[in-house]
Amino acid sequence: MSVRMKCNQCPVRSTSICSSIGVESARDLGRVVHRMRIPEGRVIYGGNQRAKTFGIIISGVVKLVIVKPDGRTQIVGLQFPSDFVGRPYSDTSGVFAEAATDLELCCFSGRVFEDLLRDHADLERVVLKRTLNDLDGARDWMFLLGRKSAQEKVASLLHLIAERAAEPACDCSEMPVSPSTFRLPLSRTEIAECLGLRVETVCRQLAQLKSRGIIATNRRRTFTVNEMAELKRFAEMPVE
Repeated sequence: MSVRMKCNQCPVRSTSICSSIGVESARDLGRVVHRMRIPEGRVIYGGNQRAKTFGIIISGVVKLVIVKPDGRTQIVGLQFPSDFVGRPYSDTSGVFAEAATDLELCCFSGRVFEDLLRDHADLERVVLKRTLNDLDGARDWMFLLGRKSAQEKVASLLHLIAERAAEPACDCSEMPVSPSTFRLPLSRTEIAECLGLRVETVCRQLAQLKSRGIIATNRRRTFTVNEMAELKRFAEMPVE
């Protein structure tokens, strides 16, 4: 489902690509956008099908998944409100973007957006900068998977989600209830798949964080971070 929207009503405008482009680029982009709601579990783009729509996340979380022909899958990243969703200048993608929660996107046609990139150098620069930031994030993720302990992996993922969930731009029922409370966008099985761990290991690490008072759980996917500094410390070094 999609509806037209006014850019000055967008809750993530100050933190999305729109915040760093000129007046002319913003005006031309605003002429072609519409808001779309996507239910949890729907694939947005990926595989051999060209992405017909690009977008900026208004609310919700997107998970990026690699699927191999033999059925193996790996969650390789998460995207949050204000992040750009899409793969310009490509007819295929090795990564599937799937709605981890119900989503609201500020959308534009892929072909039209690529035309705008060619016509507006400032918009192209902003998208390139975002892409490079995503590359840096992917390198950090590689280090997390390859060199961190189970404790550090689970704490790192929770810290990432808690930080992004607490951003003022996130106006979303799926995420923060208070600055330190959020709904986890992944199941424990998905966390294990994401971090290369066993489900039992994930549950054990969550239980340890809870027993130390660093986190609390109200329902199965609702978490409260009581001690953000302690969670960050667990994410950065093993605790004996």
